[in-house]
Amino acid sequence: MKKFSYFLLAVLSSWSFAAEAPFEADAANVRKLLGEMVAANTTNPPGNEARVVKLIAKRLKDEGIPYEITEFAPGRENLTARIKATNPTTKPVMLLAHIDVVGTQDQAWSTDPFKMVEKDGYLYGRGTSDDLGMAAINLEVFIQLKKSGVALRRDLILAMTGDEETGGAGIQYILSKHPEQMDPELVINEGGGPELGDDGSVKLVNLQAAEKMYQDYQLTTKGPTGHSSVPLADNSIYRLARALDRLGKTERPAKLIPVTRGYFEKRAALEKPVMAGAFSALARSKNVLPKAALREIEKDPGLKSLLRTTCVATMLKGGTKENALPPEASAVVNCRILPGETIEETQSWLAKVIHDSNVEVKPVGEMGASEASNPKGELPTAVEKIAGQMWPGAPVIPAMFGGATDSRYLRAKGIASYGIGPLAMLKADGRRAHGIDERIPVASIRPGIEFMHRLVSELVVAK
Repeated sequence: MKKFSYFLLAVLSSWSFAAEAPFEADAANVRKLLGEMVAANTTNPPGNEARVVKLIAKRLKDEGIPYEITEFAPGRENLTARIKATNPTTKPVMLLAHIDVVGTQDQAWSTDPFKMVEKDGYLYGRGTSDDLGMAAINLEVFIQLKKSGVALRRDLILAMTGDEETGGAGIQYILSKHPEQMDPELVINEGGGPELGDDGSVKLVNLQAAEKMYQDYQLTTKGPTGHSSVPLADNSIYRLARALDRLGKTERPAKLIPVTRGYFEKRAALEKPVMAGAFSALARSKNVLPKAALREIEKDPGLKSLLRTTCVATMLKGGTKENALPPEASAVVNCRILPGETIEETQSWLAKVIHDSNVEVKPVGEMGASEASNPKGELPTAVEKIAGQMWPGAPVIPAMFGGATDSRYLRAKGIASYGIGPLAMLKADGRRAHGIDERIPVASIRPGIEFMHRLVSELVVAK
């Protein structure tokens, strides 16, 4: 891994781009701020996002840029700022990032997770990839565009939100209490970005245009109580076990939505012949998905999950004592629901599969749902253009993610939101988010700033 890290550093450092802004100085600013953000420790819960808001506010104040802070709970804050166009011709673009991070309890890190450390060509620290690195780059690009004095054709909004990791209370507060701070037409958020191949070069650029809805359901059964020495037929644990067994043997039918159709179409060019043929056949299909292609694709659990709403048992609870019949048993079933499907529809499907009126199926909480953003349009076109300039030959691939981001609340209001993080990294490094030794390549910072600067300029600068 150390050898690859040095190779990656050499490859990324060798990229040659036009000097449209002082990106080397910007990279130093980003790295300094990122270290301070990591050290602020905004683990959620409790969040304490005000610590990072203070750092961001100081940068903006030093540059003479006005900003607004909203407190949605004690010690928990969001920040927004805006560069106004003199004569706007269309609605704003918003740069969005969240500033809370997940915890590190029971994780055996090789470094202090709240002290950013450089090692083997990487910066280690909680939040470096999710999502403090993007927050720091967004801020730097925002400041540099303001300082440049270039004429804009639309406003540019900077938004730093809290509580994304547990429910999105920060962005929901702004949207409900201060909607004038968030009135964009297009949003650039986390969830996608350039992906490195094994040779250290960018092999593709993921453009997140949709995400599944997270929804838990509780299954509950009740049964007669009594002494365990006299077993009774209607045992609540057995009833629940039978229900879960039926669920485990059943899955939703495969289907394509525009984003996943585009994903399989673009990915076909990157695959080996057998899988490439399956991807192409699926993308070209009309009303009926080809069975042979599905069989090949669904050998990969990750690809299989892109084609359907998934539901899986994740927690069990039952009984009160070793020698007593259980009065109740329950399970949590976690579903990831495709855009266009509903909580109620999924609940009905679960009840139908379980096929037992004595098993209660009830949704627990609600994380928010939304339709997909259009995988074609102004922002995807801009991403195609800038990515093509910076990483020729690397396709931009529309993607749907299984995790939840703040984009779902914006999409629910009809605002086109896309995940396009600026930092190029290996897929394996991306999986470290929320886990042990989260990290980003040092050499990805400078090109990441340039990518975001070019992309934002393409969308907001007057032509």
